[in-house]
Amino acid sequence: MPGVIMRRTNAGRTLYPWIVGLAWALAALAAAPALAAQDGGGAAAEPPSVWYEFTVGGASARLTCRLCQPAWNLGPVVTAAVGGYAGQRLRLGVEVSRWTYLDPGARETLTGIGLVMHLQPNPGRGLYLTGGLGWSGYRAGDFSYDAPRLTLGAGWDVPAFGRWVVGNVVALDASAFAPLRNGDVTVVPQAGHGAVRFAVQMRRR
Repeated sequence: MPGVIMRRTNAGRTLYPWIVGLAWALAALAAAPALAAQDGGGAAAEPPSVWYEFTVGGASARLTCRLCQPAWNLGPVVTAAVGGYAGQRLRLGVEVSRWTYLDPGARETLTGIGLVMHLQPNPGRGLYLTGGLGWSGYRAGDFSYDAPRLTLGAGWDVPAFGRWVVGNVVALDASAFAPLRNGDVTVVPQAGHGAVRFAVQMRRR
């Protein structure tokens, strides 16, 4: 992470209204296939039209650049996702995440939002593969980093009660090819960020 932390910045906050609008648009897109199937009438025992889940766990994260500390920092992470079904084996939705770590110099945060996909190779088993595309925003004092994000991972869940399932998930969030800024000044033209998440999940299907 950056070795010198100055004061907190407002850089990138103008992105948040756009991000909220994107979240609503992606949520509607993810739920559209299931809602269309429901309106079309027919099969009675189809999966519910909407699913949502929450995860809580830890993530080891690292900002990579020529001026950054070569260390992975472990901090708590929470995620929430909502979406719809595109078949018995495929779930689509929107996921938001928040990670934080208290560095001796400043509080570090990583906020993510994106479209997520869960694919079950065998619907009769709990294993599923997850992937997604989105955006990550890193903040530490006066430093900021915003970049596209790729997510890859896998999870396992088992029935708990009613329509709820519980399980765990491991995922890698990776971002690259974006500048690290100090206020309005570009400190490093190209930097990368990676985070490995280990979490416990609850999902209503």
